[in-house]
Amino acid sequence: MKRIAFQPGAALLLGVLIFTLRPAELAALALAVLAHELGHLIALQLLGVRVSGVTFAMTGPVIRCDLPPTAFGQILAAFSGPAAGLLLSLLISARWPLLGEVSLFLSLLNLLPVPPLDGGRALRVLIGETACRLLSALLCGALLLCGLLAAATGYGVTTAVFAAWLAALACQADGIVVE
Repeated sequence: MKRIAFQPGAALLLGVLIFTLRPAELAALALAVLAHELGHLIALQLLGVRVSGVTFAMTGPVIRCDLPPTAFGQILAAFSGPAAGLLLSLLISARWPLLGEVSLFLSLLNLLPVPPLDGGRALRVLIGETACRLLSALLCGALLLCGLLAAATGYGVTTAVFAAWLAALACQADGIVVE
């Protein structure tokens, strides 16, 4: 088995990021993602969980590992990435505000209660899969409605596109193929 794997969507994501971000923004995003994933890896190591590798996908890096054996361990592993990002944001914001802002945004985004984001993984452990799917669908639907209303009143389509992307992630996490 490959320790590091690349899905075709990873090249698309990288191309979009290189095309749309300035070098300083790209560097800040890369460091924020690195801190986030290192937070997960440290927690998994402390929990004694076997990590088999990392897959780079259209949604970013995904750590392939065994599931922590306890609910507490699963929640700790899920929240360790955002916690590392928040810590980085607090420590670096005075010296490199852009990195602090990107790391904070990435951490807050990952706390959304939608699988496969970290908040969704923790929520699934706390309230069960069915309730988590329902809450995720309601959140994505409300966000999409807000995005469409914003677009209709001249505020652009960014929120609607984000909501559609989030819904696609949730469907993918539940094994529903979105084409």
